[in-house]
Amino acid sequence: MSRLTPDIHRMLHIKPSMVKYKPLSVKFILEEIWKYANIAIDLAFYAFFNKDKELSLKILELDKHISEYIAQYIMHNSLAYGRTQEGAYASLLSFYYGSAMDGISDSVKDIVYSLLVGYTPRIDYNQVLLYAEGEVVGKFIADKDFKVVDLTDSYPVDVLLVVEKNKYLFNPQPNYIVKKNSEVYVRGFKEVVLRLLGDKGLEYEMKDLKIPKLEQVIKNIVDIKDCTVLMLDLAHYVLMEHNRELMDEVEDLEVYMDWAHMETLNILGELREEVDQDTFIGLVTMLKELEDIADASASISRILELQEEYPEEYRELFKHVFESTAEKIKLVTASKTIPLSNIEHYLRKYGGHILAIKTREGWIAYPLARNISINPGDKLIIVYQEEFSEEVERLLSEKL
Repeated sequence: MSRLTPDIHRMLHIKPSMVKYKPLSVKFILEEIWKYANIAIDLAFYAFFNKDKELSLKILELDKHISEYIAQYIMHNSLAYGRTQEGAYASLLSFYYGSAMDGISDSVKDIVYSLLVGYTPRIDYNQVLLYAEGEVVGKFIADKDFKVVDLTDSYPVDVLLVVEKNKYLFNPQPNYIVKKNSEVYVRGFKEVVLRLLGDKGLEYEMKDLKIPKLEQVIKNIVDIKDCTVLMLDLAHYVLMEHNRELMDEVEDLEVYMDWAHMETLNILGELREEVDQDTFIGLVTMLKELEDIADASASISRILELQEEYPEEYRELFKHVFESTAEKIKLVTASKTIPLSNIEHYLRKYGGHILAIKTREGWIAYPLARNISINPGDKLIIVYQEEFSEEVERLLSEKL
C-alpha cells in the first residue's frame, strides 16, 4: 500500500502560479536564491535523520521562495535587455542558472518527500553526529529573549531558523530579537554547536552504529553532503569572480563526488541483507539527491564556459548581471609546508576563511581538513572581505 497520501501529494506537486514583478535589485534576488538553497540543504539533511516532519513541511516553503526569486530574476533580465540579441543571451544564461537552482530545490523536496512518506533510515541524528567532522545543525529552546547578533558573537554559528508560536522565520537578521520559548535552529562546527547546546542544558548522546560498513556509509554521506554545499558555494563564486581556473577545480571536485557516490552505493549494496528496507531506500535516496545537487552546482559553474563561446561583447554579460558581493575568492598554491589551522587563524582577522584544499589525494572540504598541514603544490580556496584585499594578499605572500 502506498504511503503517499493525497495531502502530501498536493504539497509536493504545486501548480505553477503567476509571480508578480517586484522592484528588487538583482544582487538581492541572487543572494536570496543562494542563501535559501544553502539553508534548505542543511535543514533537510537534519530533518531527514531527525524524523522532523513538521520542519520538513516548512522546508517546502523555502522551495516556494526559491521558485519565486528565480522567476523574479528571469523577469528582471527580460526587462533590462528587451527584445535584442543581447537580451536573448541574457535570457538564455538566466534560464540555465534558474534551471539549475530549480533542480537543487527539487532535490531538497525529494529528500523531504522520502521523510514524509516514511522511507527514512532507522538511524537518528545523534548517530550521524558521531561521524560528522564539519558543520552540523542543532536545535534549542530559548530560555529568554535575546538578539541574534548576541548569540552569534558568543558562538560562531549561523541562525538558520526561528520558530515562534508556529511562525517560521528563516535566516533572521542580526538585530532580530528571538522571544523566550522560541525554537532556534543553528548551524556551525560540531564542537561549537555541541558546546552551545551543552550550555543550554542539552546533551547529545552520540551512538555507535556497531555495523562497520554502515558506519562507513554514514561517514561518506556526511562528507558528500559537506562537499555538496561546498560545490554550491563555489559555483556562485565562479560566476561572481569570472574565474576560469576555479571553474576547472569545481569540475575536478565533481569527479571526486561521482567517485564517492558510486563507492558509497557499492558499500550500501553489500548491506542490503543487513539493514531494513526503509533504511536502504532512505540512504539510497539521500545519496541520489545529493548527487543531483552536486551536478546542478557544477552546471552553474559551467555557465562561465558558455559565455566564452559567445562573441566578445557577451562574455561579461552574466558577470554584469550577477552583481558582486563584498566578498572575494582566491585560489592559492602553497610553496611551503604549514599547518592549515595557522592560515585559518590569521584569515579570521580579516573576515576570511578557507573553503577547501586540494592535496595529492584530492579535494577536501575545509572542516574535514582542519588538523592537517599543507605542502608545496597544494591548493587552497580562500574567501575574504574585499575591503581587506591588501592585508590578505600580504598575509598569503608571507605565510604561503
